[in-house]
Amino acid sequence: GDLVQSKKQWYQRRVRGYIEIGRVCFIRLGDDIGKSGVIVDLVDQKHLLVDGPDGIGRKVLRLNQVALTDIKINIPRGCKTKTVRTAMAKEGVEAKLAATSLVKKFAAKNAKAQLGDFARFKNRVAKTASNRKIRSTVRKLKKSS
Repeated sequence: GDLVQSKKQWYQRRVRGYIEIGRVCFIRLGDDIGKSGVIVDLVDQKHLLVDGPDGIGRKVLRLNQVALTDIKINIPRGCKTKTVRTAMAKEGVEAKLAATSLVKKFAAKNAKAQLGDFARFKNRVAKTASNRKIRSTVRKLKKSS
């Protein structure tokens, strides 16, 4: 009861602190999956007006469709697309975003999804061999101690 409630409260406080004008977000669901944008305005508690350089255009997205990042740029509320793009270029947002674990995980997941049957087979064989090696090392260490 208390633990679940406190986790929920912590999450709400954390997310509420992050939702602000100029916060860079990564779109994780919907038509523009894998693209980045900036929060330009807040529509209501669950909807954000997002704009970005990746060809997403200015659109309203649900809060659960985006992953908020630590990156923030200084832009006025409801500013034009051109202002957003220049601010993002000036701050070097694309390079900062590419270095985040969120984007790296997304790229790895996409790369894994693109693998063919034989590539998946090779990965499985390599993983099995690696695990076998680890297991034999652990057994030797257990025997020696």
